[in-house]
Amino acid sequence: MLFLPLTFFLAALLLFLGYSFAFQPDKMAVLPRLRWAGVVLGIPCLAWSAWHGCVMLEGGLAKFHTLVWCLVPILTILCALYLDYLFARALGGFLILSSNELIRCAFIYDVPLRGVYSVVCLLLGICGLFLLGAPWHLRDALKLAHEKPPVGRTIAASLVAVAFLLILLGCLKRLN
Repeated sequence: MLFLPLTFFLAALLLFLGYSFAFQPDKMAVLPRLRWAGVVLGIPCLAWSAWHGCVMLEGGLAKFHTLVWCLVPILTILCALYLDYLFARALGGFLILSSNELIRCAFIYDVPLRGVYSVVCLLLGICGLFLLGAPWHLRDALKLAHEKPPVGRTIAASLVAVAFLLILLGCLKRLN
């Protein structure tokens, strides 16, 4: 199952963001606009979204599965060429998709403190929604962390705490 790999990847991403906020917010202010990082993170997100879309297309709409999968490379190229703040948007999409999957897996595996785990995942999904809708706020938060280091350290500590909570509770899972 994808539960532990997804948990560790999301935790690593959160730890990287925490490091960025704590130690290099001035250099990482360009992070939300990085095209190559956005494409690398965005391609799996587009494929994952296409899979979810095909799951919803059933019955007479199943004939559109091919069209949905054909749109993935087309949208990848269009997003890479024309979308601004590509990494921030891809990060937002990844947070939304992974929070959904982690909550689903939390009920498959008997994750201890499942309510706390689900709330943390829901908060990550809400952060993903904000990043999709207003990706420039990630850049603004990094600039704020550079101007006011205590704010950056607080954001970094929060991200690190969430990452360790996800890893700890994810590793204590039990299969039902």
